Formats: sequence, structure tokens, C-alpha cells
Amino acid sequence: MMSKWKLIPLGILLSLSTLLTGCGGALLKAENPLIKADTVIPPTDIPPTHSPTETLFATETIQQAPETEGARSQDMITITVVFDNYPYTPGLETAWGFSAFITYQDQNVLFDTGATGNLLLRNMAALDIKPAQIQNVVLSHEHTDHTGGMQSLVSAGADPKVYLPPSFSTEFKNYYSRLVDVIDVSPGMKIIDRVYTIGEMSGLPPEQALVIDTTKGLVVITGCAHPGIEDIVLKAKQEFKEDIYLVLGGFHLGNASAYQVNEIIKEFNRIGVKYVAPCHCTGENAIGRFKDAFGEDFIQVGVGKVIEIEN
Repeated sequence: MMSKWKLIPLGILLSLSTLLTGCGGALLKAENPLIKADTVIPPTDIPPTHSPTETLFATETIQQAPETEGARSQDMITITVVFDNYPYTPGLETAWGFSAFITYQDQNVLFDTGATGNLLLRNMAALDIKPAQIQNVVLSHEHTDHTGGMQSLVSAGADPKVYLPPSFSTEFKNYYSRLVDVIDVSPGMKIIDRVYTIGEMSGLPPEQALVIDTTKGLVVITGCAHPGIEDIVLKAKQEFKEDIYLVLGGFHLGNASAYQVNEIIKEFNRIGVKYVAPCHCTGENAIGRFKDAFGEDFIQVGVGKVIEIEN
């Protein structure tokens, strides 16, 4: 457990903030000098591509015997996007980065922490998610737009177990090991009931993704998919031996050609992906192609989007 006296020296480290620049992109200030930035940080003011009040659910309606609201909610796996560069719910803030809050029964996971802690905490507050509630944090890879909110989260009272790919720097691990429990992941490691890490996959940089095992199939959540989104999805299907119900998160296709995106869509179809919900670093053109290809099975997401899956 973290004690308050451990937070006293944090101001010293916070004063060493580093400016990280992108090729033609916006400047991004890291809250912790130990975290790294993507080499390209695009502008964050991206207009919505739909009505922000639209509600979509990756659920199938099945007639069942009546049940209480309490029993129903216990069976729901809920995914809430709390940080993204795409807007969804009015009043929430956008910035380049990604974070999603996953709950099942009385357990939860925060997958990635976005780029800036202040914005993360404001969005969490608006969504009634308290830092002290966070039981587990899974960081996909060591880039600022996915780890940048970690410092503020801990300072605000979160005391989670933090699951990292083994490739994270010694500096990062040593720093946070003084504050929280830090765990190196292995393939198939259980985070909470129904939620697992796919393990570290090779890429620039190496990265892990989350896999949620639902009665409808697997949900794969990616941060930036540096190892290749199609490779991540295929590995999830092979390792967990279930069909893919939903793929959500950054697909890292901002610089991909139309041909490359179309080939990935073909691979998704071959694998049998039911729903797609691309955001963050997927890129406008690629998102449009996924929307055209998947039609009603495309889910528009952004900050505040909630996806509930009956389990």
C-alpha cells in the first residue's frame, strides 16, 4: 500500500518535465520525465464524425427470463473510453492519447492513462470514476500518450496494481515500484475475472493488448497496435481459441495506404471479427474505410463512449 510520505518527492520529478515534439504536430509536455512519447503527435482538435449524442451498443438482444436490475448489472462487462482524441459525449475533453475503463462485477481495470493527468482526472470525474476506485492499471506500451496520466492518477489517491510489458524501462519500473505494485506481464496473465493480457508482442515499441473473454466472443482492446493490429487480433484468436466479437482502440493506421487498410479489413473478415471500434491513432481515412466495410457493425467511439456487453 502506498503511504502519503512517498509522494513528497514527486514535485522534484514533476519540475523536470520534458517537451516532446511531433513532426508538424502539437507540442506535448510529459508529466513525468521517465515516460516516452510517440515520434509523431498529430493535432488534437479533430471534429466529430457523427452526432455526439448517438448511442451504440456492441450487444445482441436476446429474450431472457426477467431479472432484477442488480443481477443484470452484475453480468455486464462495461467499457468506458475516458481519454481519446475523438469526441463523443458533450462536455468531456479530448487530447491525443487513449484510456479505457473496464468493469466486471466488482472488479475494474484502467487500460492506459492518456497523455495528461489533469485531463484524465477531469474526464474521470465527469464520468463519476474516482481515482481511489482504480484497482488495476494496464499500460500498453511506454509512450507518453498512453502513460502520461499515471503520475497524476497516483497523486490523486489511486493505489493500483500496475501491469507492464517486460520491455518498459528500468527507470519507469523503479520509479513506480516505490509507489505501487508493479508486475511484469506474461502471455495470458489474468488481470481480473474475464480480462487477460495477450502478453508483450514485438513491435516498435513492444506492446501488450487486453483480451476480454465474453460469452459472445473475445473483445480485444489495443493502445496503438504497434506490432500490427491484424497480428494482435490473430494471436488473440489463436491463444484463447475463441471467435473475435469486438476490436476496439488505436489501430495505428494513420500513415497506411488504402491498399494496406483494405488488406487488414480482409484479414479481419477472414479471422471473423464481428464488430470494430477504431479510434485514437487509427487515422481518419482508415476509420472511414472500416466504417464502409463493416456498416452496422462499425461502432463510432470517442471520449465518453460506453459499450456494454451482456455476459
